[in-house]
Amino acid sequence: MIARISPAELHELAASWRFALTGDEERELLAVAEAVFQAYDQLQAQPSAQPEPVAAVRDPGRRPAEGEDPLNAIVRLCRVRADVADGLLSGRRVAVKDSVAVAGVPLSCGSAALQGFVPSTDSVVAERILRAGGEIVAVTNMDDLALSAGGDSSWYGPTLNPWDRGRTAGGSSSGSAAALFYDSVDVSVGGDQGGSIRVPASWCGVVGLKPTHGLVPYTGIAGMDQTFDHCGPLGRTVEAVAVLLQAIAGRDEGDPRQHGVPGEVDVRTAVERAADDLRGVRLGVVAESLSDAIGVEQATADAVRGAIERLRGLGAEPVEVSLPEHLQAGGVAFSSFVEGMTSTVESGGNGYGWSGRYWEELPAALRAGIAAHAQELSPQVKSMLVAGRFLRRRYSGALYAKAQNLRPWLRAAYDRALAGVDALLLPTTPWRAHAVDPELPVAARVLRGWQNLANTYPTDMTGHPAISLPLAEADGLPVGVMLVAPRLEDARLLSLAATCERALGWAPAREP
Repeated sequence: MIARISPAELHELAASWRFALTGDEERELLAVAEAVFQAYDQLQAQPSAQPEPVAAVRDPGRRPAEGEDPLNAIVRLCRVRADVADGLLSGRRVAVKDSVAVAGVPLSCGSAALQGFVPSTDSVVAERILRAGGEIVAVTNMDDLALSAGGDSSWYGPTLNPWDRGRTAGGSSSGSAAALFYDSVDVSVGGDQGGSIRVPASWCGVVGLKPTHGLVPYTGIAGMDQTFDHCGPLGRTVEAVAVLLQAIAGRDEGDPRQHGVPGEVDVRTAVERAADDLRGVRLGVVAESLSDAIGVEQATADAVRGAIERLRGLGAEPVEVSLPEHLQAGGVAFSSFVEGMTSTVESGGNGYGWSGRYWEELPAALRAGIAAHAQELSPQVKSMLVAGRFLRRRYSGALYAKAQNLRPWLRAAYDRALAGVDALLLPTTPWRAHAVDPELPVAARVLRGWQNLANTYPTDMTGHPAISLPLAEADGLPVGVMLVAPRLEDARLLSLAATCERALGWAPAREP
């Protein structure tokens, strides 16, 4: 039986909507509410519509012991393997971001707010990994509720960069990139709302793909806003990324994000058949992404230009492309991030008004966790929630509405830029991995974790697939080069990436 409204609470609720109640109105509204809530009692009596998890051996595991995880990349070591499964991922050990539900394994989104939460169902991604024969061996560290790309806001502490442990791995999928430096992990799953796969891939020197929006189902993954939630693979090689993508991509009836997504996806063949060179390939170098206006550091710009010349040596034709909308995307992106995330948190992590599979057990866990641990939330989360609630109170969603209505304008700009080239090329991030600095003022730490998204967040708004490749370095630190392709041309994008890998031969990620 659900809770009832008391007379005192009824008057408080009325006042929150700026109207008052007479005695007669109080009695009548309470009677109406009672009739409505009886329907909710019937709802509560119905069995849950959540699917049964995959039949699997499920060892929820433990926190890594001292010395097992020197990069602080892993939240939990676990062993989850389907009872009977054979497929693309047979023999592959998979790590998943701490926002991806695996039944029976604790999930916390790197946050104090979800400590102790254990999902009872699998996300579609976890289900597909298990059915394809993969074994889930680790849950990876991430920034608190995915609200930073800094790699240093997790409740578990910063994830360290494998090339310089005085720096962070980037975020928010920090552990999904850094864990690839352990022999016990073959591939990993990350999430990307503003660049959270590609930033850590760039800073750690691995391959990270943000697929076309909706290509990988997001069902059962804690998100920010379903209009720009993305899930995708990270790996040491393009082939590894392609195999994982093929296993987890394709339509899912529970996910409303999948406009135009095919039932099955074959990207592995494109990688296997990738050309040995880039003859005939036109790469549009986005001028704005290398400009002072984006804040690019000189060392990063020089490293990316050096990579462009190496690609020219493979037969590619780099051409400069001006995309002024790239510099104007900030208002669209952050107006979507701030209000979108606030709305999602206030509605228990699901949001309202969409048709698909909702996560029934998440709202109670999130509500209770925030009530008990709000003070322990990161400054990034506190900043976002305060700003989001202010904007919703003051503007009632009008700014979010404008941002959403501008997304087709931004998408069309990228489509035009791609019309004359095979892919766009940008530095993944404007600068290399930043230092772990607990003494840094809070505002500076929060802002630097958002500013490094300058080249990545536009494609979360447009939905175009984008991949970060370890094609450059500067002073011993990796510098990612990002390629962007037309929507749903993920196979073509991975084929280009495989050619780069085959010809330029970067070393697979291992602890330096």
